[in-house]
Amino acid sequence: MGAADFDGFYRSNASFYGDRPALSLIYYLDKYNVKGEGVGLDLGCGQGRNALYLARRGFSMRGLDQSAEAVARLSGLADELQLDVNGSVADLANMAEADIEPQHYQIIVAYTLLDHLSQEAGAKLAQAMVSGLAPGGFLFASVFLVDDPGCCGRGGRASETAAYIRHYYRSGELRAQFSQLEALAYQEEYALDLSHGWAHHHSMARLFARKPIN
Repeated sequence: MGAADFDGFYRSNASFYGDRPALSLIYYLDKYNVKGEGVGLDLGCGQGRNALYLARRGFSMRGLDQSAEAVARLSGLADELQLDVNGSVADLANMAEADIEPQHYQIIVAYTLLDHLSQEAGAKLAQAMVSGLAPGGFLFASVFLVDDPGCCGRGGRASETAAYIRHYYRSGELRAQFSQLEALAYQEEYALDLSHGWAHHHSMARLFARKPIN
């Protein structure tokens, strides 16, 4: 499945994943008193729920996604709400298209994006994310784990978009992938998801980390 397939989901629903940002992102930003200043990057931004929220907090946001439908809605909402968000279409498995400037971003978000890439491409993008953070900058990433119902025919009702996942992470793998950063919070959970489609469960890992200043 490619961008055209995901375009269909976004075309059928003007707010496919809802407009509310990830609750864990809000929690971590508040808990660690992250100031809304500087440039931010949302990789796999979709229709923009996290990018728009970060712009409201004061970040100058750049959002990248392979779906033209998603980026069009993000750009339209940013204009309507007069928020500083620049959305672009990009294949994030291609480092040239991602074009992550080294030591530039105060925050980088990859919410269920790395698992949509092959293991090799995800590892390369993760390193580019580490390099792209300015000293003291923050990273928020989440991925699906191998005990997710969508993985390997496991029991339970899978998400309608489970076929898009290329690499389900092992326990602890996400944290190890960003070992160069200071892990402020790391969580693995199995939880009910009511944000899109039918009611289903996900097994997920979330990481909130900071790049050392020295």
